[in-house]
Amino acid sequence: MSSKAMRLSPHDPRLGAWHNYLCFAELSLGHYDATIDEGNRALDAAYRVYFVHMLLAAAHALKGEMAEAKTALAGARRLNPKLTVKSIMERYENPTLSEALPKAGLPEE
Repeated sequence: MSSKAMRLSPHDPRLGAWHNYLCFAELSLGHYDATIDEGNRALDAAYRVYFVHMLLAAAHALKGEMAEAKTALAGARRLNPKLTVKSIMERYENPTLSEALPKAGLPEE
């Protein structure tokens, strides 16, 4: 879904998921402010999955905003208590996440 489609269909039930995808893309590109914006849009669209919180934790950690990173990580772990860096790397193999999540305080295993 393009940004234009998202603007034209603001009540699409999958809108939060699309913001989540953009959030992940922005993080991978190193656009941390945009990551945070898209993550918050996903949450505002009632897309409440651990992955959004985890991406927010990563972006805040990479910006040095540790209080915000810890809060976002707590949200992710509330939704997925077994979350670890290892479990994420097995699924996503993303170098940005492997750098950011330990900084945010996510356990390795």
